[in-house]
Amino acid sequence: MKQIAQALGQRRMIVSLVILLSATGLAAWFGMIRQEDPAFPYRYGYVMVQFPGADVEQVEHLVARPIEEEISEVEEIDEIKTTIRAGFLHVVVGMKQTVYDTDNVWDRVRVAVARAKARFPEGVLEPFVDDRQVDAATVVLALGGSNDTMQLQLAAERLKNRLYSLSAVSRIRLYGDSGEQVTIAIDDSRIQTLGITPERIAAQLQSRNEIVPGGFLEVDGRQTLVRPQTEFRSIEEIANTPIVLTAAQSVPLSSIADVRFEVSDPPVQTAWMNGDQVVAVAVTVARNKVNVVQFGERLREFLDEIRPEFAPLTIDEMFFQPTHVKSRLSELGNSLLLGVLIVGLVLLLIMGPRMGLVVALIVPLVTLSSLSLFAMGGGVLHQMAVAGMVIALGMLVDNAIVMVENIQWHMDRGASAVEAAVSSVMELARPLGAATGTTLAVFVPMAISRGDTADFTRGIPITILIMLTMSYLFAILVTPLLSQFLLRPRTGTAQSNRLSVAGEQIGRFSVRHGPWVMAMVAGLILAAVAGSTRIGQEFFPDTDRSQLVVDVYYPEGTPIGLTTDFVTDLAAELAAFEQSTDVFAFSGNSGPRFFYNLNENPRAPQIGRVVVNSKQVEDLAPLMSWVRSEAANRWPEVQIVARRLSQGPPAPAPVELQVVGQNRAELARYAEKLTAMLREIPGTADVRHNLGIGIPSLKFEFNDSIADARGVSRRQLAQALARQTQGVTVGHYRASDKPVPIVLRSREGRRFDLGQLLAVNAYAAPHQGVPVMDTGRSEMEWQAAVIHHLDLEPVVTVFSEIEAGRTYPEVYEEVFRRLPELGLPAGIRVIPGGYQESSGEANTALFKTLPIGLILLLFFLLLQFNSFRRVLIILVTVPLAITGVVPGLLFTGYPFGFTAMLGVITLVGIVVNNAIVLIDTIDSQLTAGASSAEAVAVAVSRRTRPILLTTLTTVAGLLPLTFASSTLWPPMAWSIISGLLAATVLTLGVVPTLSHWLLKPLKSSSRVQ
Repeated sequence: MKQIAQALGQRRMIVSLVILLSATGLAAWFGMIRQEDPAFPYRYGYVMVQFPGADVEQVEHLVARPIEEEISEVEEIDEIKTTIRAGFLHVVVGMKQTVYDTDNVWDRVRVAVARAKARFPEGVLEPFVDDRQVDAATVVLALGGSNDTMQLQLAAERLKNRLYSLSAVSRIRLYGDSGEQVTIAIDDSRIQTLGITPERIAAQLQSRNEIVPGGFLEVDGRQTLVRPQTEFRSIEEIANTPIVLTAAQSVPLSSIADVRFEVSDPPVQTAWMNGDQVVAVAVTVARNKVNVVQFGERLREFLDEIRPEFAPLTIDEMFFQPTHVKSRLSELGNSLLLGVLIVGLVLLLIMGPRMGLVVALIVPLVTLSSLSLFAMGGGVLHQMAVAGMVIALGMLVDNAIVMVENIQWHMDRGASAVEAAVSSVMELARPLGAATGTTLAVFVPMAISRGDTADFTRGIPITILIMLTMSYLFAILVTPLLSQFLLRPRTGTAQSNRLSVAGEQIGRFSVRHGPWVMAMVAGLILAAVAGSTRIGQEFFPDTDRSQLVVDVYYPEGTPIGLTTDFVTDLAAELAAFEQSTDVFAFSGNSGPRFFYNLNENPRAPQIGRVVVNSKQVEDLAPLMSWVRSEAANRWPEVQIVARRLSQGPPAPAPVELQVVGQNRAELARYAEKLTAMLREIPGTADVRHNLGIGIPSLKFEFNDSIADARGVSRRQLAQALARQTQGVTVGHYRASDKPVPIVLRSREGRRFDLGQLLAVNAYAAPHQGVPVMDTGRSEMEWQAAVIHHLDLEPVVTVFSEIEAGRTYPEVYEEVFRRLPELGLPAGIRVIPGGYQESSGEANTALFKTLPIGLILLLFFLLLQFNSFRRVLIILVTVPLAITGVVPGLLFTGYPFGFTAMLGVITLVGIVVNNAIVLIDTIDSQLTAGASSAEAVAVAVSRRTRPILLTTLTTVAGLLPLTFASSTLWPPMAWSIISGLLAATVLTLGVVPTLSHWLLKPLKSSSRVQ
């Protein structure tokens, strides 16, 4: 007692620490790093390789296989998804969910790619590894105001360089930058007349565009660089390059070819904003290091400063994440403040002005002190962290309520304020520590769980653990000091007497009618279990953002021009709706990743995306309905997929079925049957697969005997074809901001007439043209346009969206019920992906850590009671939470998702604490000599008020979340509120009944008085 009195005597120290922590917490609230959502570890990235001229099977065997085999040897890699197209390879690499040292793994992936590169054939370009693809753009700007694509692209490069001057910027990517090239379009008839071959033109251009060092000289004791200008410095210089015909004769290049600096042909990608072509500039800030709200304000100031430099071009905001961050955190911050006020008001009304004021003061002090520690530990202020604080509001007052009531109890019996404080701390330090420990144990599994979902939600248990720990420390150090100043002896209140009488009646009823109480509770639990089948299930809900994402998939082989025309037409149709405010369109890719959950599709000319901003979330329904019905019927040749943005880890679609096997013909047939079956299941929408229908291919087989006799090689013949179509690169123009390819081709280029293509000449010597058709034979054939692999095996994936009113578990259940009807061929297997896979991984990760939480829970319970019977009674109360969660979700109409499950876990901690409070007091009465029935009645009488206070403060603190605009929090809040209300009432019946049946006095006890 002397040591406790000495500790409480350090008032100045305690008060100084509280003031310091609270002040730093308040400062942290305004100065912490802010972002809307937690950042995911860099577990996912991709490898991209180009192999110009190779068909899809050559890319598969010569490039994909080496890369897949080498990467698969990195033991931390969990999944390799490969997309193979003619001349192009895209490999998505996913690590195991338990990996956090991702930089080290990516270094080893790069080493693996380097090993694979050594196995590549000649002609394969340098592989590109992107290990930061999970970063979402913080801001996407639209640079427009001109119909000159080249002008926009050059200005976008300048804007990118200016934006990099902002220290917070970590990455900038351009979308709608179609690429640049220097085109040399040869006049075939002119060069034939002059007797010069394209090979000679290419060789002369290459010899005059080389960087050749001139060495150094020492002049007057200084080193002087000798700089021979051996490369092209302007387009005019290229056009005026003399092409030697004979030893004494030459002509300028411009006399036999058109020379121009232009957009790449074909363009790589395009971007549009409200019908105008733009270049989108996606700016990403360093994750977990920047206050996104402040960055947004600074960026807007910076743009105002530099806009005159780019006039008459315009710089507009396309996607602006800082606005969403500010709105989300402001709303949750208001919920936190409102929760503090409501909890304080409830305490004052129920506990009275003096006791209520002591506990009400503890709430903001604990909250600010916890925020201070969270910030010192490197915490980031996002919606998960703030939501965790809101959830903890009601629970953090438990310890303070028990301590204040015990101090008041001693003072009412004549003890001085100091004596009452010291006595209460001595009596309660251990039991409150154990009770707090049991609550902490419930949240430990969530905090130490691993994986994408755990990383997304970890902010909730972390902040709750900090706040509950601080609430215990404040209860034994700060609450006694406040009580000494504010509490006075009292004679009792009518309210307290009424609650005591009601509690005593409940206790005696439970003793007399125990079997009926237990039967009723069992019936309610069974009814709740039965009712749970009527609750819809989901993984994570859609967001509350009023944005519709429409993905467009043309058949493989579709030129980008057709895709661009379609997405701009679709965007115009959607812009005509009165609900639309802004419409953005992208072709050649899926545009910037402006939301963390959004998937980016690999670059391809046949894909596009349209994003629609509407006035409010409700406006999205008619837009989505039009896309899925009228648009789909109007353009049946195009796969159009409409979806809202959703929360949680990214998934390509809610329903994803991966058909894996070695026999590609069987894969294709089975995937078609599976797609047809999925379309028949009610609630599915936009059902599709990634099989592809193939592309036409003009195959030419050379006759080496004829070619040799005519003096031409296979390489010359192939290059003759390439020059007439897409062109061949003969060097790079380096006078621009970046190296630009110099492309030598015919004037017609890709639009060269197919019927005349084989009549083009390869040249054995000047004036000795050899028609390609004379050296072999050609035929048209249908070739695979795309091949997909999953972990080195061929795969075809079937996707489906879900209509409103249906849930993914319902669809998957129906799918697996019908699968046997399709007759799965030998060697073929179906692997579920989508939400089924993500949800399964999240639940598995959580269940792996649950034993740790259970061990900690049992440890604290046995530490406090040292009795298996008491532990059993406490654990029996856990299912009581279900009785309230089910009707609560049914009444509000919310499905049971991951956040609702977090609510149930929170409930367990609260319900267990209520049971501990009751059993602790029953033991105290039994030890004092009371009979079992009397001990139960007195205990329920004395503990009804603190139990009800815990319930009411928790409910009060969560009420603001039930009205939050975010779709994440209402299901969780209602789960806790409804479950707690039901569990509280049932606990007051179940625990007394079981205690009366099972408990006997403990030999030694230090229970709450």
